[in-house]
Amino acid sequence: MTLIGVTGAPGNVGTPLVQALLARGARVRVLARRPEHARAVFGDQPGLEFGHLEFGDRRTYVAAFQGLDRLFVTRPPQISQVRRDMVPALDVALGAGVKQMALLSLQGAEHNPFVPHAQLEKYLMESGVEYTLLRPSFFMQNLTTMHLPELRQGEVFVPAGRGRTSFVDTRDVGEVGAVVLTEPGHAGQAYELTSAEALTYAEVAQKFTAASGRLIRYTDPSPLAFYRRLRARGVPRGQLLIMEAIYAAARFGLAARVTPDTARLLGRPPRSFDEFAHDAAPLLTQEMPHA
Repeated sequence: MTLIGVTGAPGNVGTPLVQALLARGARVRVLARRPEHARAVFGDQPGLEFGHLEFGDRRTYVAAFQGLDRLFVTRPPQISQVRRDMVPALDVALGAGVKQMALLSLQGAEHNPFVPHAQLEKYLMESGVEYTLLRPSFFMQNLTTMHLPELRQGEVFVPAGRGRTSFVDTRDVGEVGAVVLTEPGHAGQAYELTSAEALTYAEVAQKFTAASGRLIRYTDPSPLAFYRRLRARGVPRGQLLIMEAIYAAARFGLAARVTPDTARLLGRPPRSFDEFAHDAAPLLTQEMPHA
């Protein structure tokens, strides 16, 4: 029976992907830097196993990929040098017999050779593996993970100006990943995954306000102010530069594209931002712990 490896789990996309794969009866190996943590999150379930994989640590590669048929590839946010830290691992996966890979890429990666996702796309397209590229728009869940401290203080704090963004719910992205890894017909395809609408961040703040009952404003910081605050919070410089590039795309009107791919692949409408904000409201009403 086919064994599917999943990197990036637990995580925004990896967690719903693993759940969707198991619901489809697939055998899954979660490949994690801390497999004991992954086991604590998912528990012991039929068809689920855990392996140790740390990109950049070649000692973990051979055992991680042994026996896998398919692989879901996620770039850890802290890794910017993918040719150095990820490509050697994917080479080992190919040598171990992995025949299909689905890559969690980025909307617009095909037009931006400087983002790490574009380098991974190029590698897969030249590797000879059966590949599928998932190019999601901005994750709704980024706002309640990376930007949760500011949200709890009543502000949406991203340097996106008045540009619109076609958000997508990571639960939908995970379900799409399960579709392309368990159903035929997706080899060599690239899917641009969005919800059905594009919103400004002022509209995002209004939706969070309506869902939570707390006033949340969009403060529209400058790119420099954004960089300084998140750097002071400890966000790595390389990760911040990638975030700045993503928000610049929104600021200049390049992130508003909406596609039918998510709905077509799932056979239903994608989750809306209103649904996400409703589900996330309890997070917003909790107070941040004091240092």
